[in-house]
Amino acid sequence: YVEIVKHFFPRHLVIQAKVTNAPYSSGAGAPITSYGQSTAEQQAQTVLTDVAFVVAESSEEEAIQPMLQVPLQVLPPKMTGSAWCVLSAAPGTMDGPTAQLTCELRYSVQSADAAAAILPGAGNSSILSRTFVEELHDLEVHASHFS
Repeated sequence: YVEIVKHFFPRHLVIQAKVTNAPYSSGAGAPITSYGQSTAEQQAQTVLTDVAFVVAESSEEEAIQPMLQVPLQVLPPKMTGSAWCVLSAAPGTMDGPTAQLTCELRYSVQSADAAAAILPGAGNSSILSRTFVEELHDLEVHASHFS
């Protein structure tokens, strides 16, 4: 689950992506895997790492440009954390009153057991993880929001 919060400043836009690491629930009962755990039980034990909110494209490339990303390093199961993206903004140079931002959430998934090894002090960098890219809804940014 991802909630987007936009913070406007005169020359910058800061986008906060509040990400919740919650298992998917289909409501019809989770299928059982060959290991005896349901898919929901496995998902409940996954840790998200390197969670980054990315502005992949801007309809106003000259006026609104990504400057900095602050990813969320580790997001344990059933927890919420924030990833940040800072964009420079020159709303006076926008061609129209609205810009469209194409956004993605990029993250890696690991089992809770494997993720314990990446916590500070664990010293194990050989953990395998799978990386995902999810397209999010485009965001509208109005020039008037900056004033």
